Amino acid sequence: MPGIKSTRIGAARVPLGRLGLAALMFWASHHSLATEPGPGIHALEWNGGSDNFPAADDVQDINQEAGARDLWQRVRDGFRIDDQAAANPLTAVHESWYAARPEHLRRVAERARRYLFYIVEEVERRGMPMEIALLPMIESAFDPAALSSSAASGIWQFIPSTGRLYGLKQDKWYDGRRDFTAATGAALDYLGKLYLDFGDWQLALAAYNCGEGCVARAIQKNVRQGLPTDYASLALPNETRHYVPKLLAIRNLVRNPEQHGMEIDDLPNEPYFNQVTVSASMDLHSAARLADMSSEEFIALNAAFPRKLIRSDTPVNLLVPVDRADRFQRNLEVGDWDSWQPYAARKGERPEAIARRFKVSLARLTEHNQFNLRRGRLVRAQTVLVPVKRRGTGTAANNSGGTRPTPTEHEVKAGDTLYGVARRYGLSARELADADPGVGRLRPGQVLRLAIPASSPRETAPLRPRNTSAREAMLPSHYAANRGDTLLTIARRFDISTVR
Repeated sequence: MPGIKSTRIGAARVPLGRLGLAALMFWASHHSLATEPGPGIHALEWNGGSDNFPAADDVQDINQEAGARDLWQRVRDGFRIDDQAAANPLTAVHESWYAARPEHLRRVAERARRYLFYIVEEVERRGMPMEIALLPMIESAFDPAALSSSAASGIWQFIPSTGRLYGLKQDKWYDGRRDFTAATGAALDYLGKLYLDFGDWQLALAAYNCGEGCVARAIQKNVRQGLPTDYASLALPNETRHYVPKLLAIRNLVRNPEQHGMEIDDLPNEPYFNQVTVSASMDLHSAARLADMSSEEFIALNAAFPRKLIRSDTPVNLLVPVDRADRFQRNLEVGDWDSWQPYAARKGERPEAIARRFKVSLARLTEHNQFNLRRGRLVRAQTVLVPVKRRGTGTAANNSGGTRPTPTEHEVKAGDTLYGVARRYGLSARELADADPGVGRLRPGQVLRLAIPASSPRETAPLRPRNTSAREAMLPSHYAANRGDTLLTIARRFDISTVR
């Protein structure tokens, strides 16, 4: 689990390879770190160290030769951490544990099939040891929804602060720690930085688990006592002492499964998914339907949306299996889906009633909203997301009888009134006001949100501008005056004249 829990030593890039002891003593003697590397302290070159790192040409050769091989074999060929590391007695303990539970490893390997090719490509591109590709096996068991007691989330188990430090945005609609491609890039960036800091992959992995400061303090303590500073010699937290041995145990089982009485099914050495850019608001169940696949499988690839809704001002990349990407793109252009839009629910309303009104199950409504209830009713007025049918905007949709995209907003022009805008889109003034709480007097340039009628046969139909010649038919026959109403304010509300 990556986390920064104490003093970071990343800025100084202290190398702990051949010159590691001297550099560490220099660092310890000053009791603090400079913001830039000092004279005589140099960051490690990417292919430096004693881990038998492959050169760039070797990595390219591996890539070319791997095309016809099983993906697991490609992983095995890329192992680079020194076998002497496996001499740690804890490695044998974890080997025995995993070997006694072959079903566990088989389930994890099955989950990995969605993600492993992409990780392998990224690990090779960066010239890292292929053991890194197995790290999610011990971090999350390749479960994209994994959440630890310390709030670490996603396949790579980032805690919130480290995720933000490495560019993973987090809000109520999107959690970059669960965005597989974004989190993979962040995790490999972080691990690469740790390797440059410590000059040893075991120490880098230990720091990924407990933080740079944790490992640096353990090294400093051993330096003061004249003890070795390799991973196995450090006094680290119990979880971190077992962390690298667990990874090396998995490595040994993947390398020689038959030796442990196990079998790992082959994986095609080819991409599992494509990235498809979507510029639309939709729920993930609708997106899964457009891809003609189960919601469970679709969400496993697109777990970054905690409320299972895509709501973004910018285009969003979705991961779709290679064999379904074209179908998804085609259906996105010509099909229909549910776009969830705001509805101003009143205090005292029941979620069940809102679900019936918008023809959606209560379970699905609850999935996309957080209700504050007392005795089954809303404690206060709140904005609730409800489904509105959308149509694709591709050529086929445009040629299928003139179906127009559903408007969701209206920019106020000079002379617009609340009632006039509502009439134009087939709404009542109350429905428009509910969609825009506290709207007050309209101002040119103001953007109004549009809502579907709350109780009419058009509840799930696309909104269409209404012919303004039907104005008289839409005027209410009666209006119950409120305290403070005047003839002029009532006339303005309904966009009518006070003169007969």
